[in-house]
Amino acid sequence: MKTRLGILGGAFNPPHFGHLRPALEAMDQLALEAVFFLPSGGHPLKEAERLAPVAHRVAMTRLAIQGQSGFELCELDASRAGISYTVETLQVLTERFPLGDLFFLMGSDLLAEMHLWKQWQAIIQLAHVCPMVRPGHEAALLDTVAMDYLNRFRVESPRRLDRERLGHFGFCLLPVTTLGISSTHIRQRLTRGEPIRYLTPDAVVAYIQQHNLYGNHDQT
Repeated sequence: MKTRLGILGGAFNPPHFGHLRPALEAMDQLALEAVFFLPSGGHPLKEAERLAPVAHRVAMTRLAIQGQSGFELCELDASRAGISYTVETLQVLTERFPLGDLFFLMGSDLLAEMHLWKQWQAIIQLAHVCPMVRPGHEAALLDTVAMDYLNRFRVESPRRLDRERLGHFGFCLLPVTTLGISSTHIRQRLTRGEPIRYLTPDAVVAYIQQHNLYGNHDQT
């Protein structure tokens, strides 16, 4: 039986409900059997000093997804020495799941920088590309270099993303619930000593407090 797997990479610095809820909605829209959460190791477009150590980000991601059926932690990028590139990660996963359909999930804001990624045009040769879009933000994507290229592979319904049926991988925008939460916002609140409960799972809040991550967090 063919496997439908979602791939959601990110710094997860820290993970929060703005990652979890869209992933759950994507899993439903795309009829995915699982969503793999891949915390990044070395990140080519993020300054290393702004990231919590990878072991902490892996541990927080594990805590964030625990108890949700279909959510799985993948340490492929986190365990790799040096910089992790999306195209290389998808190549490895393609080898691991040769009969599967991979669905690359991404925040739609990343379309603006996708053309800067290593071999970015090859990504859609390895997986369906599925940006998760908040309502009202579609127009902002139209002028991006990546969108201009990916539109030639576009289908309008997520359920039509089937490599066997299409003869190739496809591109589809996934509407998701708007949650005004970001890792940057959480880190800023922690630095100011402001509470972050209900922005991320309680287990992640407790972990941040236990390991004294991101500055002052007496009010977590």
